[in-house]
Amino acid sequence: MNSKLIYLLLTALAVSCSVAYKIGQNNFEGERKREPIYFNENGKFKIVNFADLHYGEQQDSDWGPENDVKSSKVMKDILSWERPDFVAFTGDQITEEYLVTPNGTDYIDMLLQSVVEGNYRWGSTYGNHDSGILISREDILATEQKYPNAFTQNGGEALPGTTNYYVPIYPPKNISRSDIGESVPALVLWFFDSRGGRSPVGGFPATVHEAVVQWFKEESEKMISRWGPVPSFAYFHYPTNEYQHLHKELYLHPECTGQRDDIVNPQDPDTGLIRALIASGMVKATYVGHNHVNGWCCNYGTMVLCYNRQTGHGGGWIGWTRGARVVEVSYSHRWGQDTNYVRLETGEIVDHFPGK
Repeated sequence: MNSKLIYLLLTALAVSCSVAYKIGQNNFEGERKREPIYFNENGKFKIVNFADLHYGEQQDSDWGPENDVKSSKVMKDILSWERPDFVAFTGDQITEEYLVTPNGTDYIDMLLQSVVEGNYRWGSTYGNHDSGILISREDILATEQKYPNAFTQNGGEALPGTTNYYVPIYPPKNISRSDIGESVPALVLWFFDSRGGRSPVGGFPATVHEAVVQWFKEESEKMISRWGPVPSFAYFHYPTNEYQHLHKELYLHPECTGQRDDIVNPQDPDTGLIRALIASGMVKATYVGHNHVNGWCCNYGTMVLCYNRQTGHGGGWIGWTRGARVVEVSYSHRWGQDTNYVRLETGEIVDHFPGK
């Protein structure tokens, strides 16, 4: 074999390895680099979704700090009952408008206490109440990323919004990798920033920007060309028009379970996010928050659209039991039906999806 051919082969191998790394990398530098996440040794991967916590409200009152304490207890209890492999926060972790101190990141530390002390890994997307005059999305991200188990990332300046990224989840460590390749994910968790809210320079449209939708199309195509379709979930704060359409017809679908006592405020304008997720052939389900008294799941084409149960006692709503949506994926059936239910703060498990 001549030297030119050897050079070409080595170059091709280097490019191949580089592409594999770039597709699966995360945006952390140096010592902050995160270790890969795997399905657990039982071949399962359980995710707890916390939504609409709304910390930091009316700190000069009695009820504001009391709500923060209650919200922390909800998370701590549910984590102790469920013992998840990953936690997803789907926005409105705080209520920026109520902050009376420039130290708004103190509330981020407070709400993260349960996952930090429990040594749980997590990823976040942000909502319309998470940033404003006294705290920015970048401030929240920096606070999260100082913890080694935070997988929340910034997708870069080219992507409008902050939390546009994905987290690959790999097969269990205790199975043979001879036929799958160790760098091939078994599940991908996509996070999108649906923006909204305000900043020191004005407001933002409440939608996942079309540039982010295009980024998803390009990244998912790279994955499929190299690995084939990888089952995926998507997390964002604001629901879409598709949620609004389904919400009006839930009474026609007995398999669709969960709270349905709120309106739907969809993203505006519609940038085609759900259509892109369906067209990819990868995304099995989407998980959102924002409308506090909605907590349902329902089939939509080849996907499942889900609201997460509101977790926090803030947000100005009273009269119902808080909780969290729990989803567990089986490695051997990861393209099949996932375990999906709501764990209430009382300990009760409700709203199994699909219903009977």
